[in-house]
Amino acid sequence: MRKVIITGTPPADWVAEADAITAQLQTAADDAARQAIVDKHEKLWRDERIRGWLMGQFANKCWYTEAEESTSPIHVDHFRPKGRVKNLDGSYEDGYWWLTFNWKNYVIAGHLINTKKSDLFPLMEGERRAIVNCSEMQLRLEGAVLIDPLTEQTRLISYDRDDDGCIAVLAGDIDDLERFKAEKTIEILGLNRIDRLNQKRGKKWDECLKHIQEYQVARAHGAQALIWLMKEMAIAQLKDKVKYDAEFSSIAEACIRKKAPEALIAAVFQK
Repeated sequence: MRKVIITGTPPADWVAEADAITAQLQTAADDAARQAIVDKHEKLWRDERIRGWLMGQFANKCWYTEAEESTSPIHVDHFRPKGRVKNLDGSYEDGYWWLTFNWKNYVIAGHLINTKKSDLFPLMEGERRAIVNCSEMQLRLEGAVLIDPLTEQTRLISYDRDDDGCIAVLAGDIDDLERFKAEKTIEILGLNRIDRLNQKRGKKWDECLKHIQEYQVARAHGAQALIWLMKEMAIAQLKDKVKYDAEFSSIAEACIRKKAPEALIAAVFQK
């Protein structure tokens, strides 16, 4: 996975509407009244003002898979479920209703990924859910199992090639806690269950492998100028594939780091 970097703030008019509705939720008489408010304004988190702004943060890619809309329609997902929360044991708890119209709780997700995730949002064993109106820091310290695409925890999931495509795997050199989070994130989101997604990732992996091989083959040519030209072309191609805006840039990075010689890795990822 790749960390999504948020820059700027959403349209002010959308935020003002969202804040006003959140205030209504805070003063609702009971759960039924609160749900009526959510139902009445459910179009707000699908509004193109916020959806378009969020899509632009990651080049129209799903924040969980880095796939563009060609894999499945893109939705605005509530990272922390707004209605109810499902635990790993199948039990349910109250959801994070006060975050329903908080854009910081939104994630751009492909339809098939969002559907698989549904209400699942377990916490690590022994952790307690955040309370209503808690701070952002308290949310970050909540102990969620699911990896937040806005955090450095995205590094816990890597990719590898198999016979049918490219699949999400655990990153190397991670501890038991990190391993559990990565395993459950792959499971909760169903990152390997969509054949078309695996095949598209596999195509990206193979493209990178081709450029890696071109770099290595260049050493067999006698003319020094040609050798350097071929190497520089391969490096440029790979640099393009790991750019933030590129589809499946994290797959490209995984392929390069696992399959390329050290000199090429250094050239592609040099600061």
